[in-house]
Amino acid sequence: MLILDLLDTGAPPAFTVAELVRAGAAFGIEAPGIRTALTRLKSEGRVQAIARGRYTIGANAEVLKQRILGWRTRLERRQPWEGRWLVAVAGPQERADRTIWRRTLRALDLEGFAEADANIWVRPDNLERGTAGMRQDLIELDAAPSLFVVEASGLDAARDARFRTLWQGEALRASHQRLAARLDESAAGIDESRLPAAAAETLLLGRQAIRAIMRDPLLPERLCPSDALAALIAAMTRYDRLGKRIWARYLES
Repeated sequence: MLILDLLDTGAPPAFTVAELVRAGAAFGIEAPGIRTALTRLKSEGRVQAIARGRYTIGANAEVLKQRILGWRTRLERRQPWEGRWLVAVAGPQERADRTIWRRTLRALDLEGFAEADANIWVRPDNLERGTAGMRQDLIELDAAPSLFVVEASGLDAARDARFRTLWQGEALRASHQRLAARLDESAAGIDESRLPAAAAETLLLGRQAIRAIMRDPLLPERLCPSDALAALIAAMTRYDRLGKRIWARYLES
């Protein structure tokens, strides 16, 4: 959703309706479509008015916004891995409500868990806030509060070895490398004289890159070296400066 993509950047932290309509025009979205979407997002609590005709992110989208704004420091969440695992176990209580279950699966995915067995998800215990922090993060992402999350160590060798293969580390690195190259290619070839097209390109490609950064499971180095993710973050940092400059010019034009 264009409106949330713009508000999630936090720079600027708020937009007028006129600016949102102008942004929509870069994507061929007419003013009534933007106004209708804005009304729906207001009713859902995902945007809120801070002044007459001026909007910022709403309470129901604030947690995700803060996570998205942390893409530059994403790698700082990691700490050295000592071989322990975080295990999330879902039972009938968590699966009873379809909406809650869908949100729980989404939260587990965002926090880098992989399904290891039926109703069991795991990830390396290598993030800075540990088990208690992970429980809180999952709840903030709308996972079922009753989801059982525990630290595990001393696994049998076969299970430990299998857990280490649940993520496709090399494929993930290759994907990050390709996306970083696309960012640099776009930055080198973008035609700033064609502001609407340039603005749309930077938002779409930047959104794709940030999504990839935020969905990286942040595995330990021995499972997936972080060089490609670091390169993608660096490329996106450069591209973000370009995109912000183009969007400022476009909205003022």
